[in-house]
Amino acid sequence: MAENLVEVNNLKKHFTIGDGLVLKAVDGVSFTIQKGETLGLVGESGCGKSTLGRTLIRIYDRNDGEVLFKGKNVHTLSRKEGRQFNRDVQMIFQDPQASLNPRMIVGEIIAEGLDIHSLYQQNRAERVAELLELVGLRPEHAKRFPHEFSGGQRQRIGIARALAVDPEFIIADEPISALDVSIQAQIVNLLEDLQKEKGLTYLFIAHDLSMVKHISNRIGVMYLGKIVELAESIELYDKPLHPYTQALLSAIPIPDPMVKKERIVLRGELPSPANLPSGCRFQTRCPHATEQCRAVEPEWKEAQPGHWVACHLY
Repeated sequence: MAENLVEVNNLKKHFTIGDGLVLKAVDGVSFTIQKGETLGLVGESGCGKSTLGRTLIRIYDRNDGEVLFKGKNVHTLSRKEGRQFNRDVQMIFQDPQASLNPRMIVGEIIAEGLDIHSLYQQNRAERVAELLELVGLRPEHAKRFPHEFSGGQRQRIGIARALAVDPEFIIADEPISALDVSIQAQIVNLLEDLQKEKGLTYLFIAHDLSMVKHISNRIGVMYLGKIVELAESIELYDKPLHPYTQALLSAIPIPDPMVKKERIVLRGELPSPANLPSGCRFQTRCPHATEQCRAVEPEWKEAQPGHWVACHLY
């Protein structure tokens, strides 16, 4: 049985906003990520995907629950353990332009982690050149500034920076959403190649469902701060159980004009995570909602082997 590298138990991250309202960005999320696998995480904008990723890596502190990395709670690590965690877990950010310091040349950006963790100090320049070549760039690019590169090249620089300290786990927060379609495929293929070569583990956050299916072993579907369905990639796409997942998948275009596909159009307004409805969070838009759905929040259960869902239909 594969080893769990990451284990998340009832994780919550809430923000207090104006007038004392509490925005429940992540509200009781549980899942595991096995060593060497890619877990995809999808959902509409504002559902809490990026907040979840940033809480896992400790950019945000959690309100409740726990995140275990190699069996240790990441929010209670000692100073020494925290330093090692910061090396083992890296993040690729959504906007490659905003995440790179415009005042630093690329070589310094990539080498920043090496300097912090005192790695490869004897052959620092060689390590930077090696990383640039690993992500499809040239060693001489180390002397240029980020604004001199295209969006796809900047994202490659972000990947090189993440790889510099030899991490085990990478959180990719919508790493392709700001890129052209042709460049998206190149970045995804690069991530897959690096995973095979270095045995990396990924949490791949995105809203492009077809791309997530391509890269992920398992996929979690998130809605208003909760994961409502989690299954093997093929299983989820072939036999989605939750009405929200079914609606998301129905929106994926089929590149064949002869094939007709019925689109599930959701009615009703998307509730605010600061003013959640009672019962099931999806009940205001669900075509199958009943009085039970409006009154009782569904349990997170294994409807089929390896296929988890939170819905009163199962």
